[in-house]
Amino acid sequence: VNFIDTAEGYPIPLQPETSGLTDKMIGKWMKNQKREDVILAAKVSGASRRLTWLRDDNKGTRVSREQIFESVDKSLARLQTDYIDLLQIHWPDRYVPLFGPNQ
Repeated sequence: VNFIDTAEGYPIPLQPETSGLTDKMIGKWMKNQKREDVILAAKVSGASRRLTWLRDDNKGTRVSREQIFESVDKSLARLQTDYIDLLQIHWPDRYVPLFGPNQ
C-alpha cells in the first residue's frame, strides 16, 4: 500500500475532540517510511456552518483561498511532512439538504 487518503475532519463522526487524529496517526506512521514512496492525499472541508472548530476564526468552513491555505498548513503540521501529493475538496461549497426538504 502506498496511497494514503486522509482529511482534516477524520476520524468520523466529525467532533472537535477527535478532529485531525487520523492525520496525526498517519504522521507518526510516516516517520518510518520513505516520503517519496508514499502518495499522500488530503481533503479540505467544504461549506459548513457547523464545523466551527476547524478554522481559527470559528465561523465554519468554506472553500476559499484563505481557508484552503489554513487547512493545508494545519494538515502538513499534523502529518509531519512538507508536502501533500493530492489535495481534494471533501464536499462542494453549495447547499445540500442533508435530510428532507428545506424548511
